[in-house]
Amino acid sequence: MVTRSRFVAKHDGAPPTPPPGGYQRARQFPSSPFAPELTMPFAPREPEPKPARRRHWFGWAALGAAAGLALVLLIQLAMGATDTIYGTTMIALQLVVAAVVIAALFVPNARFLGAIALTVAVILNVGTIGAASALQSSAAGTYDGETVRDKTEQEYPGIRDVDPDLVLQAESLEQMQARFDSLSEAIRTELTDRFGFTWVRIGEGSTRPERNGYGGESMLVEYSAPVWATEQPIRTEAQKREVMAAIDDGLLREGVYWPLYPLNADSGITDDSLDKLYGSADPATQVVWEWYTEVGGTDLMYESGAPDPSLFYATITDLTHDDTGVFRQRQEAENASDGTPLEGLQLFFLGRQLLSEADREAFEQAIADSPID
Repeated sequence: MVTRSRFVAKHDGAPPTPPPGGYQRARQFPSSPFAPELTMPFAPREPEPKPARRRHWFGWAALGAAAGLALVLLIQLAMGATDTIYGTTMIALQLVVAAVVIAALFVPNARFLGAIALTVAVILNVGTIGAASALQSSAAGTYDGETVRDKTEQEYPGIRDVDPDLVLQAESLEQMQARFDSLSEAIRTELTDRFGFTWVRIGEGSTRPERNGYGGESMLVEYSAPVWATEQPIRTEAQKREVMAAIDDGLLREGVYWPLYPLNADSGITDDSLDKLYGSADPATQVVWEWYTEVGGTDLMYESGAPDPSLFYATITDLTHDDTGVFRQRQEAENASDGTPLEGLQLFFLGRQLLSEADREAFEQAIADSPID
């Protein structure tokens, strides 16, 4: 029978006693769990440093290409050279740089530099810098998207396909103004004698520069003579034709070779267009009759490269045929604006591609200096 006193009185089963001097390298524990830990009897071994990895030269090349292109673009941005930024050369360089940067991303030891180059290329490229330059130029009003040749052509003093020598030989602005005044007075006198018309002058003569055919303004001008209108309406178709025939006779006596042509009876215009322009396709029920002819003082108008001939318009308005009220509304607006009679005959001369005598010397010098033949 096993009893507890066996273990108390004897040492059977107990661990052996330590050898003299104790165990070698025995672990020591603090006397209290709150006491500081004992230092290790030996120093820990430091890890060996890894050798530095060298960057591949292709990565440096990609970074240099991206930085170089970005620098060039920034310089062009500072100069406001928007056209150059969007030019073929810069776009080609951008494509080359993009190819180099992308290739660097697949080269070992070049990916880090390639990633930096990619960041630079994404931020500073033809698209971003070009957009910034366009916005800057637009805000300053300095960008017109034109080349040096475009600007040179825009400064051409003449008109494209018009011979400058024939311009100098043609009637001047002042001569044509005097001719218009003479023709208008002759026609008004003829019509007054035949039909007893009285007249009112509407507005003053005015000029505006002609376009030169290259996107700019020419030294030649278009002249709009004052309009003369009758104070009496013209109702019947027969009287309208008599008036136009009388005008034709007066122009012929003054040296105008071409007879009046009725635009309101032009066979080349559709009936729908005639209805919108003149109120009807039938002259007998039209609100507006509009006849015209060319006015030229010399035979130069028939030569190739000559200035466009001047024009004369005779227009009769008869509101008794205005069933829609559209023409009356337009005439009432003109009457309120400048006193134009609601109905009756109007005479109007238009001079085209005319050179003022005051600009003759400047025109000759500008033509001589222009690189355009």
